[in-house]
Amino acid sequence: MRTAYKLAKLKTLSATAQDMGVHRSTVMRHIDSLEEALGVTLFQRNDKGYIATEAGLDIMRLGEITETHFAQLPNKLKQNDEALEGSLSITSIADIASMIMPSILRYQQKYPKMRIDYLDDIRNFKLEYGEADIAIRAGKKPTTPDNIVLPLIQVSLTFAAHKSYIEKHGLPSLETLSQHRFVALKDRPNHLVWNEWIYQNIADENIIFKSANHQVLAQVISKGGGIGAMPKHSLEQIPDLVEVPTPDDWQVSIWVLVHRDMYNMPKIKAFIDLLRQDEDMLLTLA
Repeated sequence: MRTAYKLAKLKTLSATAQDMGVHRSTVMRHIDSLEEALGVTLFQRNDKGYIATEAGLDIMRLGEITETHFAQLPNKLKQNDEALEGSLSITSIADIASMIMPSILRYQQKYPKMRIDYLDDIRNFKLEYGEADIAIRAGKKPTTPDNIVLPLIQVSLTFAAHKSYIEKHGLPSLETLSQHRFVALKDRPNHLVWNEWIYQNIADENIIFKSANHQVLAQVISKGGGIGAMPKHSLEQIPDLVEVPTPDDWQVSIWVLVHRDMYNMPKIKAFIDLLRQDEDMLLTLA
């Protein structure tokens, strides 16, 4: 099709071959194959060259439009990047959503033509296959090949209980923790050492509530249902929560992952820069 467009425009085999950087025989072979495939005559051959028929002129008009679009495409793509217009896909577990949502909303206020696609499935989306632009993950530093891994914040954790629980069961000490009622994550990933501590040190009958969702456990704790692990900053956000002594200094790292081929895209760098600007705010929401 491109060869036919060029020949209709330039009218000779020699000029078309030179423009395309191919041999004259290649141009002839392309035209013969195209006419055979379409079942129409695209050119009248004479001693002056190739004159486009009506069908050939249709291809030329289509080629002109296509060539114009391709010529404009680099500038259009550059303008879209500069104006930050399009979509940004972010993946994290649902528990992180509330922490980064103010940053997302500020990003959209600054770049109103950007749409956010938020993927909160528990599975790890593969950045190398374009399943997401940015991943925000908790735990040990990810080691996925070809991803740039950036530290975001460190979240300190503690055991917490509601005042109503303390009034009913008393304030635990390190020595009496094993006698109290606990809530825990149903799954037991190795890197969640505070959750594993509960399973290793609290009797099964005292683990009275399990869930796969941190936010559900936070609701149980805040209603006086039991003791559980929570970010320290959350205690300031939820009235009547009391910090309970913990056997260790527990922290979880939050990481931002971007595929190395995507890192320098303006829409991605703009969001990462904004996240880092919001670090102090993120800590208060963690």
